[in-house]
This record gives sequence, C-alpha cells and structure tokens, in this order.
Amino acid sequence: MDDKVKELLVKILENQTETNSQLKELTSRVQKIETKVENDLAYKIKALFDAREMQNDKSNTMIEALERIETKIEILQMETAHVRKVKRL
Repeated sequence: MDDKVKELLVKILENQTETNSQLKELTSRVQKIETKVENDLAYKIKALFDAREMQNDKSNTMIEALERIETKIEILQMETAHVRKVKRL
C-alpha cells in the first residue's frame, strides 16, 4: 500500500509541476497580449484624439468664416436698403 501511495504522490507532484509550468507559460502569454493590446490601443486612441482635434480646429475655422460672411451680408443688405431709399427720393 505504501508503494501505491508513493506512486500516487509522485504522479500528483508531476501533474502539479506540469500545471505550474503551463500556468507560467499562460501568464507569460497573457502579459505579452496585454502589452500588445495596450500599445496598439494607446496608439489608436491617440490617433483618434488627434483627428478629433484637427476636425474641431477645421470646424472652428469654418464657423469663423461663416460669421464673417454673415456680417458682410448684413452690411450689404443695409447698404442695399439705403441705396433703394435714396433712389426713391
């Protein structure tokens, strides 16, 4: 009986050693995957942020241009109204 117990204990120890080895390998692989994902995501998020900033700048430029155009149109409308009044007199 002692031999059978010893054999079982040896098998259990071998299985545990193998399991520990597999766990270390899986942990290493997960860490590599995490690092790759973190680096890729950080790059992509930065690119998206930069693109958004560029789009905001472009939108602000367009808004400013539209405001200038509106101002010019208002001035032209007032001048046109003034010219019409002068012609009527």
